Amino acid sequence: MIKTSHKKLLLGAGGIIVVALCFWAGSSDNKNLLQTDNLSSTPDYFITKIHATEFGQDGKLIETLTADKGLHYNKGARTLLENPKVKRVEKTGNWEAQGKKGIIEDGSSDILLTDDASAIKHYVDSPDITLKADNIRYLDKKQSLTSTGNARIYSTQGETTADVIVTYINTEEVKMTGSVRGQYEATH
Repeated sequence: MIKTSHKKLLLGAGGIIVVALCFWAGSSDNKNLLQTDNLSSTPDYFITKIHATEFGQDGKLIETLTADKGLHYNKGARTLLENPKVKRVEKTGNWEAQGKKGIIEDGSSDILLTDDASAIKHYVDSPDITLKADNIRYLDKKQSLTSTGNARIYSTQGETTADVIVTYINTEEVKMTGSVRGQYEATH
C-alpha cells in the first residue's frame, strides 16, 4: 500500500502535469490580434510631401516628381501616389504631367497617372500640345507618354480624340489608334 505522503506527492505531480498540458495545449494556437488578410491590404510604409529629383551626369536637372503622399505595398510591389506631378527637362523642350492618382512599380522608372490625368509638352520651336485622358503612362525606355481612356490631344488645330494617343518625348511624333476624330499635324 502507498503511504499517504506518497499519495499526496503523486497527486500533486499528476496535477502539475495536467495543468502544464492544459496550458501548453491552450497556448499552441498562434492567434494574431488582426486578421492576416487585413494586414496584406495595408501599406508597409508611407511617405508624405514627396519631392524627388533626378540629375544627369553633367549635373543638370532631368526630372522632378512630387506627390502629396505615397503608400508602398510589398504584396503588389508598387507605390500608390496621391496627386503626383512629374516634370522632365529635355533638349527638345520640357513636359509636365499630373493626375489625381499614380502608380510606380518597384524597380521601374515608369509611372501611370490616373484619374483626370493631363500632360503638357512645351516644345522649343513649336507650339505646346496638351494631352488629357483617364490614364497617361510615362514609359522611360521608350521616352513616350501613352494616353488611354477618353484620350484627347489639344494643338493649334484644335481637339483630336482617339482610343489611344502616344506622344514621344524627344520628337513631335504622335501616334493615334482606334476611332480617331479631329485633325492633328506636327508643326515640323
